[in-house]
Amino acid sequence: MMKKIIFMLCISLLIFTSCSSEGNTSQNAETSRVPKQQIISSLDNPVTIDFVFDGNKIVSSTHSGNYVVKYTYTADLITKTESSDLIKEYIYTNGKLATYLRKLPGRDYYDKYSYTYESNDVVSFVVTRITISTGAEEVISAKNIYTLKDGNIIKYETKSSVTTYKYDNKNSPMRNVLGFNKIFEEQPQVSSSVNNVTSYTVTLADNSSYTNEITYSYDGDNFPTVINYKALSFISTYSY
Repeated sequence: MMKKIIFMLCISLLIFTSCSSEGNTSQNAETSRVPKQQIISSLDNPVTIDFVFDGNKIVSSTHSGNYVVKYTYTADLITKTESSDLIKEYIYTNGKLATYLRKLPGRDYYDKYSYTYESNDVVSFVVTRITISTGAEEVISAKNIYTLKDGNIIKYETKSSVTTYKYDNKNSPMRNVLGFNKIFEEQPQVSSSVNNVTSYTVTLADNSSYTNEITYSYDGDNFPTVINYKALSFISTYSY
């Protein structure tokens, strides 16, 4: 059940780590506004996520009372997240993410994501698996590419697929969380942006494709209160 919950969280958290871009939109976000709670419904067991902040720095998120993710900052940059089954470490060069280490406790390996900034709007990365006991490294995912625009990932290219994203001009729920705009993740579906993804189209190597749509209800300050993931048949609700 926990694996299913985490999978759904990964899909739903289009707001949980963001693309690294200096771009912005004309939307005037309240700079102090951060979410207090997220509820993911239409699961076998709905999930409630309670957030704790110190100002605009996220301290922790607690998932249905027993799964906790803790965050560590160095100055204004997130350098580590920790939970019972996953540790993520982030290393920066000149304020930009250079390396992301994904570690599973109890395993004799970890995955290393190495980022190259091809231009202001194009970032590539390679994933290697490092065996702790021997130090051996193996490439498990060759060059992958993000294309960015105005603080949003608009294209994600891998060996097997190309995903393109469309956005609204409103505020993503975690837009104001300090440090999130510096972090990439292994999949944009787990990533946040300045704005909210309204649809994404996946084109596979055989040229077949499919499109998923996401709809939103907003409050008076243009932050989402309800997100409807139609293709996945579940809804995510936010309170601030």
